Order: sequence, then C-alpha cells, then structure tokens
Amino acid sequence: MKKSTRWATAAAVPVAVIAASIVVPAVSATADVDLPDKTPQQVLALAASSSGASYSGTVEQTSDLGLPDVSAQATGGGSSSDAAGALELLTGSHTAKVYADGATKQRVQVIDQLAERDVIRDGSSVWAYDSKTKEATHATLPDQGSTPTPSALPDGTAVPQTPAELADLVLSSVESTTTVTADSDVRVAGRDAYQVVLTPKDSSTLVASATLTVDAETGVPLKVVVAAKGQSDPALSAGFTSVDFGAPAASVFAFTPPADATVTDVTVPTGASGRSHGDAAHAEKTVTGSGWSTIVGVTPAAGSTDGTSPTDADTRGLLDQLTTKVDGGRVLETSLVTVLLTDDGRVFAGAVDASTLQAAVAGQ
Repeated sequence: MKKSTRWATAAAVPVAVIAASIVVPAVSATADVDLPDKTPQQVLALAASSSGASYSGTVEQTSDLGLPDVSAQATGGGSSSDAAGALELLTGSHTAKVYADGATKQRVQVIDQLAERDVIRDGSSVWAYDSKTKEATHATLPDQGSTPTPSALPDGTAVPQTPAELADLVLSSVESTTTVTADSDVRVAGRDAYQVVLTPKDSSTLVASATLTVDAETGVPLKVVVAAKGQSDPALSAGFTSVDFGAPAASVFAFTPPADATVTDVTVPTGASGRSHGDAAHAEKTVTGSGWSTIVGVTPAAGSTDGTSPTDADTRGLLDQLTTKVDGGRVLETSLVTVLLTDDGRVFAGAVDASTLQAAVAGQ
C-alpha cells in the first residue's frame, strides 16, 4: 500500500469493520406475514445457527454517516483517487452479488460503474481483485478454528459486508448491555422473516439501535439496519433484494487472476484475526471498554510506515476535508463511529463521540 494512501485507508477500515454495508431493500410488514411466535432470544439463536448456509443473491447497500460523497474523486488517477477509493465504499449506494456455500466458501462481488471488485474465499485460499486498478491480492489462511470472512483480506481491501457479516458484528454486542425486543414479522426479498430490535443500554455510544431481520426458514440474516442517535435516516443498512438458497456452482469460487493483473501474495500469521493489513499484520492491538462503547486501538509494528505524512497535495486536501486537527493527531467523526489517527501512527476507533474517544486514549 502506498504511503500516501495508508492514512486514508486506516481511517476507512475501522468504520467499514463496524458497519460497512448499507441500503433499505423492499420490506413489507403486512397482515399476511404472521409467523409462529418466537421470543427475541429464539430469533437470535436461529440467526446464530445459519453460519453454514448456502445461498446467492443481490445485496443493495448505502450509508449515511455524515461523510461527504467522494465517489467523483475516486474516478480519477494517482494517489488521490486511491485515497478517495478507500473511503468511497463508506458513502453513497452500492450493489453487491453475494455467494456462500457453507462456512468456507464465499464470494462478494461489488459492482461499480464500469468496474468490479471481488473477494473470493475457497477454503484456505482468499483472492481480492479490483478490475479498475487490475490489482489482485492472494492470501492463504492458516489452519485454525476460526477463519476470517471474505471482506477481511490482509491487504486492507475494504469490501462492503454481507447482511450475515454485519449481523455477526451486531450480535457480538448482545450482552447485559443490550435490550432485545421483538418487532413485526416482515417480508424481505420474497421471504417471510422475523425482526428483532437491539437497543444499547449504554448512553455513551453513538448507536441508537440495530434492527436484525432473519429468514424464518433458514435463519440467514436478510437485512440489518443500524440507526445513529440524533439521525432520522439509517446510518448503515444492508439487505437482500433477491436471494436463492440453493448451493452456488463450484466455479463461482474459482479465481484465476487475468494475465495483465499485478498480483501480490500476503502472509497471514497464525492466530491472525484476518482484519490486519500490510504492516499492521504485526501491530499491537488494544481494547478499551466493552459492549457498544468498545474502543479498539492499533499501534504499528516497529519500523512500519505510519502513513501520516501524505506527499500528494490532492490526497492531503481530501484528508483535510474529512478530518479535524486535534492535539496529537486528526479525528474523523461520523454519525456512528469516531476514528482518531495520532501523529505517531496509532489508530483508535469506537462508536463514541470524539471527546470520549480522546479521553480514553489520553488515559492509556
């Protein structure tokens, strides 16, 4: 990754990790959708049981995080477009084709105008390819009990998450910190589904609520919407507009990079979470707090490039547009997530406001 774009990518990825996939597909809550009663806990258990499901479909996604739309800046060339591209998936709307065949075969195919971004996992092999830049990255996952989902490639590729991935992130916060309630039965992408609403008890988080829509038959999450405090429109949402629960063809998960592609091999250390990228693969990770107000920090490995001194004027201008200068670094504030990038190369992110994040970092 270029030094001039690493800073922007560092800002983009934590936001994408917490929520990157968004749009509200057609949903109907009508009297003819009347499913057998389930408690909210039973719906959550149904969703948790669907990790090995097979399906394919189209996911519509959009976001309203309060960031300016940088899609126009992402269409040019040079390092400035690279930096814009790292943030472009967090603004506007996107369409993705999603395929899954059990827990170890997935493909996410993001369709852009005249371009396509793919992340394909077939067992231990993971490929990421961008048809616009003609760059391909390959990683071989270590043999371990839990392996990363396809949107978490170690080269920093930020691919919008599927409803299932976003649901996993939301469900990881379901503890004593959350009130879970049932909502009306609905229909999504032609499927009858249960809905539950997760409301944080933590007053310091920016998250107002998260609504999880679960297929009544398979338990596969069909839609996830995350609302931010003080904002009427959903901050993040991901949902199927069409879905088929048949197993995709094996050829869907086979990938050979084009002859003109630049191919990079990435080493994934044993025990890696799969969400590391580049030099950060050996970075030190810290976690402060818990539940919805968890703050995650990453300290680069010794000798790695901190990326906080972009040399390209356009890239610097884009970063200045998106962030605010504070003592010791810069802050990216969105309606749902705040990211602090310190002058010494550390990155901190959490679903809290800037003052809470800065106070937590200062206390370390």
